[in-house]
Amino acid sequence: MEFTIKIADVNIGITSVFDGVSKLCKDYLTDECPDFCIRTDLEDIAFEREKAKREAAFEHRPYFDFSDAYLETLAAYRKIAVGILPFDAFLMHGAVVGRGGEAYLFTAPSGVGKTTHTRFWLQNFKDAFIVNGDKPILRFKDGAVYACGTPWAGKEGENKNVMLPLKSVCILSRGKTNEIERVDFGRIYPLLIGQAYRPATEKELSKTMSLIKKLGESTAFYLLKCNLDPNAAKVAFEGMNG
Repeated sequence: MEFTIKIADVNIGITSVFDGVSKLCKDYLTDECPDFCIRTDLEDIAFEREKAKREAAFEHRPYFDFSDAYLETLAAYRKIAVGILPFDAFLMHGAVVGRGGEAYLFTAPSGVGKTTHTRFWLQNFKDAFIVNGDKPILRFKDGAVYACGTPWAGKEGENKNVMLPLKSVCILSRGKTNEIERVDFGRIYPLLIGQAYRPATEKELSKTMSLIKKLGESTAFYLLKCNLDPNAAKVAFEGMNG
């Protein structure tokens, strides 16, 4: 399979073994010439399978043997996350909501409630939508930082092929009441490192770290303590808009 997709305004040529990647990326296909290309093969699929086994053993949970086609989608995104770095773009684990022509990124360790919180935005604001529910790309371009939709969007698969200016980054934590405060970048820098995709090579990791620091210089950061009250979305939006 050979095809090209556009993510974060970057054209990516893909050669895959199975058609799972092209099906996943159907809303991102383009006829434009690739800016860079990746190729996945059976060795990449085997790597993803062994990685999944190690993670299951480490977390003391049963291992589920995913199909080769699904594992290839993971291998493809891993290569895309590395290949897109020279374009001042990197992969950040989090959920992005769009509203009013701007994007709001919510990030936290797994299980805190990113999906639940973004659902509250959809309930409270008719014009809100999910840009990406799990693995968006952040890209610096023309003096601004953008949150970009990708087809890799978690179990729910919620995503939209858009690229919106990033208004702010909000760190979610659980609390008895809904409270939001603006925080310094240094306070949440370690968490952001943990939520970003970290490549294996020193050069690529160094580039990722520099982009995270650049994010800290250009974006407002907030800490939101929230409960299961849908009003948390209003507290978040009002807090991040002064």
